[in-house]
Amino acid sequence: MFTMIRRSKVIKKDFALLIFLFLLVVLSISYPEEIFSYPLFVDWKTIIAFAGLLIIATGLKVSGYFRLVTKILLGNIKTERGLSFFMIFLSVALSPFLTNDITLFIVVPLVISVEDIIKNDIDIDKLVILEAISVNIGSTLTPIGNPQNLFLWHKWGISFISFVVKMFPLVVILLGILLVFAWFIVPKREIERFESEKEDKNRKNLFILSISLLIAYIVSLELGYAYWVLLPIFAIYFYFYKEVLLDVDWLLLLLLAIIFIDFHVIATIPGVEKIVNMLNLHPAGDVFLFSALVSQILSNVPASVFVSKFTHNWQAITYGVNVGGNGLAISSLANIIALRMRNNKRIWLKFHKYSILYFIISAGIIYTLFYIR
Repeated sequence: MFTMIRRSKVIKKDFALLIFLFLLVVLSISYPEEIFSYPLFVDWKTIIAFAGLLIIATGLKVSGYFRLVTKILLGNIKTERGLSFFMIFLSVALSPFLTNDITLFIVVPLVISVEDIIKNDIDIDKLVILEAISVNIGSTLTPIGNPQNLFLWHKWGISFISFVVKMFPLVVILLGILLVFAWFIVPKREIERFESEKEDKNRKNLFILSISLLIAYIVSLELGYAYWVLLPIFAIYFYFYKEVLLDVDWLLLLLLAIIFIDFHVIATIPGVEKIVNMLNLHPAGDVFLFSALVSQILSNVPASVFVSKFTHNWQAITYGVNVGGNGLAISSLANIIALRMRNNKRIWLKFHKYSILYFIISAGIIYTLFYIR
């Protein structure tokens, strides 16, 4: 377990866990009568569902097959703008099933490695930023794409297909905006041919196993049997591929549990409850905008937990927290993961230059559509 914690790729690079732990300590001191109810505040169905997805997605990443296939496809790209479009579509395609966080562990190292295989200079920071926005867009499509969707899906008991149908128009709009955005900010500059490089280690059996388990697990989630399927999945990886379990970011599960507790307690504070109720969150557009703005302050996962205490309009909340994942870096853990993986201090300022503008444009368009439909 200590090895797992040491290898955590999220917590060692940001302060999210420490921040929410500190908040939990403050709330525990302020409202000690709630402490014994903490286990009841955690949505264990979401935690269990996310645990299985986290293990399987890590197996896909460790297999190395996505990097292999992608590098083959990269050989046909001629311009920097073409490369940006390819990385956008790849990120959007993977994130609905691998989650936004896990997809970043595939696409960010890939685009960073481009520096070593393309002879002329290109703006890697800009490509990483576009990837961060892209995974937030793609993960919007399915209930398993990100933790906030997983929570809202379980809370309201929506079918998998119904959820996808409701989210599809939002994904199309957000992707369209991003492609126009990328067209203007990424130059159509020719890139030289890729130089040869050593092949990545890939493991076909691990890839096939992980894909098969992903399909089986999605079906089990839909049928409500995830509790029974999670343990066999853990056992299979433990027996055949222990290194996958060592690479899983287990502390993300702890972070989610703490978030559930923190914002359940906050939502019951009389002053907070009174203020939010004064906002009269009934029109769908207002719920959307409130969810998107709260995501800028709390991050979109806790925002979904918090806002769900005050309205039952799950679609408006889901639209809001997913659109709200862009904007400030703290609005989504995926943003922080992407920026920390780049390991370049200058990228933080550049990220906000583009992400805030994208958030304002996309939120404004979606908010308008809520009122004219």
